[in-house]
Amino acid sequence: MVGGLMRAWSPAQRASLMTLGIACAFLTAVLYVEWTAPLNAVESAPAAPAASARKPSDEATPRYSMPPLQSFSAVTDRPLFSQSRRPLPEATDDASGPWSSFILAGIVITPDSREALIRHGTPPTISHVHEGQGIEGWIVSSILADRVVLVGGGTQHELRLLAKPQANPPMNGPPRRPGAR
Repeated sequence: MVGGLMRAWSPAQRASLMTLGIACAFLTAVLYVEWTAPLNAVESAPAAPAASARKPSDEATPRYSMPPLQSFSAVTDRPLFSQSRRPLPEATDDASGPWSSFILAGIVITPDSREALIRHGTPPTISHVHEGQGIEGWIVSSILADRVVLVGGGTQHELRLLAKPQANPPMNGPPRRPGAR
């Protein structure tokens, strides 16, 4: 029956069938070689007994360590999230008191909480504070959308967010479509 079917095919169909048969045989051979070959040479060799008796701490493996903080000076000299890419102004020690070293870095107001990020100290650090929480002897009295009120020693001071300059000035009138007159 197969012989009669093969006679009904054209020579091109028989050549295609022969090519497919050869390709299948070749791929079967490749699969056999892959399945029977060892995974790698390390697994086929027996492990040395001295290597298994060593502790990991005895090995001379290099350990990762952070580079010194000074090597990241380019990051602090040109802050990514500052539009001018200039560092924030450093606090000055004047007669205005220790609260003047505080810089309001951000405010987060949600339905459940009010939080502020305040930069302070030497070296400068950023603290995440809530209303009623203390920071360097000052109590965060209230956190509003544009400022934080600090109370301490019978005095009250406000830290305000710096005004963000507009990237593009507002246009006069609606935008024009290209080609419109």
